Amino acid sequence: MTLLAPSSAGTGGASPTTDEPEERGRFAQWRSSWTLALRMARRDVRRHRGRSALVVVMVLLPTLLLSTVVTLAYTAQVSGAEKIPAAMGTGQALLEGPDPFRTSQLPDPTDGTLGTDRTAKTIAGFDRQASTFANADAVARLVGADVAPLQRYGVRFTVDQRRVTLNGLALDGARGLGDKLRLTSGRWPAPPPADPNAPAEALATPVGLAKGLPEQGTVQVSVDGTERTLSIVGVAEAHDTWATPGVVTAGPVGTTAAYADGGWIVLGEDPVTWEEVEELGAYGFRVTSAEVLRNPPALADLPPELLQDASSGQQQMALVVGLAVVMLLVSTTLLVGPAFAVSATRQRRTLALAASNGAHTPVLRRTVLAQALVLGAASAVTGVALGVLAAWVVTRVTADAEYPPFGGPFDVRYGILAAVALCATGSTFVAALIPARRLGRLDIVGVMRGQSVSPRPSLLVLGAGLLLVAAGAVLTLGGTGVLDVNRHLPQVLRDNAEMPVVVGAVVLIVGSLLLVPVVLAGVGRLGSRLPTALRMAARDLARHRARSAPSVAAVLAVVAGLTFGLTGLESDTEQRRQEYLPTTVPGEVVIRAAQPLDTAALEAAAPSTVVTPNEVFAGDPQMYAMDMPTTPYRAHFVSVVPPGCDVEDTLGWVTDSTRAVECSVAGSQGNTSNTVLALSAEELIRRAELSGSDAEKVREGAAVLLGGTGGSVRVAQGTYRVDPDGDGPADPRVRVTSDTTLPVVHLPLTRENSGRLLGASLAFASGTTATEGWPTRVESWTVREPGASVPDDVVERLQEVLGDEVSVQREDGFQRGDRLAVAILLAVFGLLILVVVLTSTALTVAEQQTDQATLAALGATRGTRRVMAGAQAFVLAAAGCVLGVGVGLVPGIAIARPLTASSWDPLTFTETETGTILAIPWAELATVGVLVPVLAALLAAAGIRRAPGSPAAPPKHRCAR
Repeated sequence: MTLLAPSSAGTGGASPTTDEPEERGRFAQWRSSWTLALRMARRDVRRHRGRSALVVVMVLLPTLLLSTVVTLAYTAQVSGAEKIPAAMGTGQALLEGPDPFRTSQLPDPTDGTLGTDRTAKTIAGFDRQASTFANADAVARLVGADVAPLQRYGVRFTVDQRRVTLNGLALDGARGLGDKLRLTSGRWPAPPPADPNAPAEALATPVGLAKGLPEQGTVQVSVDGTERTLSIVGVAEAHDTWATPGVVTAGPVGTTAAYADGGWIVLGEDPVTWEEVEELGAYGFRVTSAEVLRNPPALADLPPELLQDASSGQQQMALVVGLAVVMLLVSTTLLVGPAFAVSATRQRRTLALAASNGAHTPVLRRTVLAQALVLGAASAVTGVALGVLAAWVVTRVTADAEYPPFGGPFDVRYGILAAVALCATGSTFVAALIPARRLGRLDIVGVMRGQSVSPRPSLLVLGAGLLLVAAGAVLTLGGTGVLDVNRHLPQVLRDNAEMPVVVGAVVLIVGSLLLVPVVLAGVGRLGSRLPTALRMAARDLARHRARSAPSVAAVLAVVAGLTFGLTGLESDTEQRRQEYLPTTVPGEVVIRAAQPLDTAALEAAAPSTVVTPNEVFAGDPQMYAMDMPTTPYRAHFVSVVPPGCDVEDTLGWVTDSTRAVECSVAGSQGNTSNTVLALSAEELIRRAELSGSDAEKVREGAAVLLGGTGGSVRVAQGTYRVDPDGDGPADPRVRVTSDTTLPVVHLPLTRENSGRLLGASLAFASGTTATEGWPTRVESWTVREPGASVPDDVVERLQEVLGDEVSVQREDGFQRGDRLAVAILLAVFGLLILVVVLTSTALTVAEQQTDQATLAALGATRGTRRVMAGAQAFVLAAAGCVLGVGVGLVPGIAIARPLTASSWDPLTFTETETGTILAIPWAELATVGVLVPVLAALLAAAGIRRAPGSPAAPPKHRCAR
């Protein structure tokens, strides 16, 4: 066999007498060969537009996606001076608080703020029970500058019988705050009048206009439970730190004052320095200073306990971007590899002719590598540019959202994007480097004779593949505890149970890729028992491994990664399904709201349904009251007292009893649920599906208890003392007012019965002796359709009428929230497999034009050629999919153990060791492993149109007479 000889330093002439001319000659030769290779590459790209377009698309799409994600991620990460316009506009600083204790912070308090155990200094004239506007003068005297108070509040109003919620901002924009609050039309509003019945002037923002606010006129709203009339006098663009306001007033319009969400913007020309920030921290303020954000202090000047938080966010972002770049490099190499492998195979004859005329191995390699550089560079630069453009479009579309996901200034990181483009180009170069390296083993005589068979698989590659597969398996199994290898692992792998599994999965897949040529040789031998078309396809894969191995490897990697992720996700989903706790009876709707609702309004919104308010025992106002108590008071309790326990033991969270776990079984201070239902007798009987003697017991005042046994139960009632301002444990002074034994109806301790009791563990019929004198409140409402599930239109109607702040949930059992994501994932991965397979098949069929023409001349019909093309695509896709599923199941099964070994029982509120939950997504894997190869075969067969080499039909001419 005649192999291409390695390149020599000279050309056979006399050797130069000095080193310098020789070095210049080598450089000139190297430069001229690359210049020629690049020129030929540009010409080849223009001549083969279809193949070039495939490479461009497979490089451009990942690059575009990563560039878009990177740009959006850094745009969403608002830090440093980027926060100034939204936080304070043209002001010098934003003061929030003050907290009762002294604070220490980082330059940006949202990155890290720590309260100390020292009481904050007193601010002269500051009233903690007053609003930010009332305390503006006291804060101005403290900082020695004018301040603009701001206060946030919630606004609710009705649009076409639909309840809408907006964020409101009280801030006087006439003081000139720049981008914080900028008037676009109309005039600045006047401060709201003190009379709540008088209209208050306000500005609408694009967010408010989108939700139904008028550009001018009046609108009736509810602000913190107070009805007000707003008169819209203009439109403004407003920005805030977290949410975009929908309406802006010049002062507070609600009644909430103490500890309202707000602050003070320091005005003037004097900057607030880091030393002044530390001084204000002694008063309990959290300070966002424009000067400090622009010129942050040195790390040595920051609080030592917050130094770790100072760089954690940037390190995490850098790590994510680094991993994404690595994934881009790997994915692009795998996607583009088959195209260059087939392209190099198609050029064998041309390259063999060049070699026979004296071309050296490096020259031949550069002809292939130059194509990768041309296509890779063009695709990478275009992909990055389009990615930045796509990110800009996304930010513009979401700019007027109430909670903008990308609220910062458009942030283009040119250095990172250049690295992305460089990696994309490099991945294309690496993809072409593998077939280019094989040109050193080019059989000139065999190629010229039309004989091209891949050499035997390398034993070195085989050994490396087996070693990596073994190492990956050990890491995967060791990470899940199947093998005890933790003492041999690095500390970073021992600290995270999932980390060895992920690392092992990557190593396992890489090792499997190295074993692909050996597997293809085995496929060729096993194909002898297949039908003719499949047998020929299997043998073709085995004979031309240099062409087919990259395609099979790409499919293997894609399917293995998909199998790994889907198996872990399915196992985790199965665990969540087993832990799911229903909220009510199946088919019913539960409505919960922080503000009181009118039952008549619910009945009007759903006239064909039955609306039931659900009352619960309300013994401690601190658990539900809007205005928190500030003075000591006595809270009520009701508890089930198990045999052998005292009443104080059932109040374990109040009395710090050591027997709380075993004695606080049910009641207002229960371990599992502190909800005690007080429903009407008939409603409780209906919900619990009771009948006969059990129903009669409930009507007579029996307790309904979730779990347990026996015919009676001891129930105690009383009060205990609560001190909201207490700094430490205090004697609760428990007083027992009732301690009786009541009949009981036990419901089996199941998740369905927990839903029937609305999450409570204890229930009584209201109006009986047991519930006499109880403090109660309506905790929720249930809406049901007699004999059927509540229709979708009723659920949507209720949500529209009640607004976004109210929870409207129909009990439909466990519902997966990731079905759309899984479907998109399957579609994307399936498309990748189809692109790889069809690219390889199309280029292979193009290479076999001579063989196809010979078969057509021997009588092979178009149907026969279609079957052969379809068989090639099917065998290639099936081989990669089967290998990928087999490889991916190993880490997928392994990752299920750390994900599901520990389970949470929502009925007992305890962590249980239930063993590994393994759920393999057979339907999704069958979609990829069966449907995709079949679809690839059909598409490949449909691509065969006419016999290769057959001339087009001659034109018809009119016969000459």
